[in-house]
Amino acid sequence: MTTISRLSIPLAILLATSIASAQSLKPGSPAPLQAGVNSGTVDNFIGTQYWYFVAHPGKVVVNVSFKAMSLLGNAQRTPLTVTMYNSAQTWHSTKVLSSLDAAATTSFVGNLKDTEKIILSVAPPSGGLVRAGGDYQIALSGAVSYGSAQANGDPVVATYSSYWGACKFLANGTITCVDGTTGTWKLFDAANHIYSTIVGNQNYSEQLIPGRGLVDTADTTIVRFQALR
Repeated sequence: MTTISRLSIPLAILLATSIASAQSLKPGSPAPLQAGVNSGTVDNFIGTQYWYFVAHPGKVVVNVSFKAMSLLGNAQRTPLTVTMYNSAQTWHSTKVLSSLDAAATTSFVGNLKDTEKIILSVAPPSGGLVRAGGDYQIALSGAVSYGSAQANGDPVVATYSSYWGACKFLANGTITCVDGTTGTWKLFDAANHIYSTIVGNQNYSEQLIPGRGLVDTADTTIVRFQALR
């Protein structure tokens, strides 16, 4: 990529209809970006998320917007580090967005001579004793193409970290935890990724945020089942 620069992006573009995808926590297996606006949520307790797309010869523009989460209702200035690099790792470009009350925006602009698989890492601040992160959006334009998101059943089927230790959500609607606790899960609202879970004697209403886990529907800062890397 021969030219990398920052430019101002109309926020309205990034706030257009967004796509909910399954963000990946694995650098060796990034999630495919899709046409339109791709939305995600990232925080320091879980870590960096990874995406990819295919860039072709010509101009490519990657727009990124980030809005920091609050802490107990108070705005907290939070940096987000976005790095773009090719799969051969022969070049990379990094930008840091800092958000307080308003969304921060940036872009990567380049002209490629060859077709390349491009990976984007989205990293919240590392460490810290309180949860920090926020919502971000990515939109592509120019000479790009997209991968296919694989359908592998209900996206909630996975293993999570929780109060009960590691808990596995199984495809048959049951939950088993490492400490012997069991439970059940049921999809309540597919469009909004809302689930009803019963674990031990606790009954919860939760929203699945890919790359983050199951959060309380009334307070998304409460992550009851945290996605594992």
